[in-house]
Amino acid sequence: MLIKNNNIFLCFFILVFSISFSLISFSETTTKLSIRGSGELLPRFISLKFDKVFMRKGPSQNHPIDWVYNIKGLPLKIVSEFENWRKVIDSDGVIGWIHRSQLSRKRMVQVTSSDLEIRNKPNLEAKIIAIAEIGALLNIERCDEKWCRLSHFDIKGWSPRTGFFGLIENEIPN
Repeated sequence: MLIKNNNIFLCFFILVFSISFSLISFSETTTKLSIRGSGELLPRFISLKFDKVFMRKGPSQNHPIDWVYNIKGLPLKIVSEFENWRKVIDSDGVIGWIHRSQLSRKRMVQVTSSDLEIRNKPNLEAKIIAIAEIGALLNIERCDEKWCRLSHFDIKGWSPRTGFFGLIENEIPN
């Protein structure tokens, strides 16, 4: 009787462990899909190449236009690829498909926090040379683990890696 109870307990334990493990691994998994795409890492950031770009509900021109962007340089996160189409997310969480010909590799960020301080050196004690408002688009020149050198026309300076959309956590863009 003791052996039978141990076998039942062991089977029960394995079943509970398997279910728990599968739920944990599913909850931590993110969908990163590329079907006949570029083969580049996903997710990654890009920006809009033109002043007018159409976001569609699916990966073809047969799908209806869901959104029209009128801002060249707007950063978007590519989360999936299907042939020449990229599934993207903008800073507001809007998701849709854009043809790769409408996208640029130029790295930009969009300010998401109020009054992003741009400093002359990568140090919180350094002089503030500019303050960027919510929605401002800035070029990424380079980043390290804590700071990014950003620019907009003649203004170039440093900001901590927070307060903007367009950079993956722990990413060090060239």
